[in-house]
Amino acid sequence: MDERDVLRKWRDVFRGNEVNAKTLAQAEALLEDLSGESPLHLRLANELEELKRGPKAPKKKAAARRQST
Repeated sequence: MDERDVLRKWRDVFRGNEVNAKTLAQAEALLEDLSGESPLHLRLANELEELKRGPKAPKKKAAARRQST
């Protein structure tokens, strides 16, 4: 499978699906199809780590702005 196929399948895994153990496992399996030195592998691995961490908390400035209005 080439990088284009992996990227297409990566998008399909997350399109319209919630992030759960199944989708994370599918994403990890796709990463195994790429060379560890591939720029796409590095980018998707970083994206996967962000997905595992979950949504980021709002930044303090934005939260303070919302409270003041």
